[in-house]
Amino acid sequence: MKKIIVFICNGNIHRSVIAAECLKKIFKERRIGSKFLIESYGLQGTKGTDVQKHKRLSEYPKEWKAAKPTLQKLGIDISRHNFQKISASVMKRASVIIAMDNKVYSGAKNSLKKQFPKYIEKIHNFSELTIDHRVIKDPSGSGSEKLHKKIIGDMYSTLAKKYKAILVWTE
Repeated sequence: MKKIIVFICNGNIHRSVIAAECLKKIFKERRIGSKFLIESYGLQGTKGTDVQKHKRLSEYPKEWKAAKPTLQKLGIDISRHNFQKISASVMKRASVIIAMDNKVYSGAKNSLKKQFPKYIEKIHNFSELTIDHRVIKDPSGSGSEKLHKKIIGDMYSTLAKKYKAILVWTE
């Protein structure tokens, strides 16, 4: 049975989607991709919060224009990804859940820790993978290509260097 790795951010249109696609690419390059399912979800639309206006990053012109060049350079296409909200059934079947920031992990009123306390042992913060516990900022609303390039680059390089830690988390 395949292990399931789940990335979660607030809106599931940028960070969690890109992190999932980066890890898929890294696993494929290392010929271990067939052993895993890698998915992404968002908190928005859960526990009384509103779902965002659009379902994919490509429907936000400013952010899409800023992120697209870096994604293309990496060979990652998220143009058809549609937002999915996290649920108890996903939490139950996941081998490991990776929250993209502290707000998603425990800070928001609809955080993973608050909504799904019985799965807390499966939940890790992406910052655990970084050398200095650096947070991956939410670029929502930013049209800065430089910011998007940095965020996407940081995610990719962190996952490329630390993917073995994720493998350990799935055990």
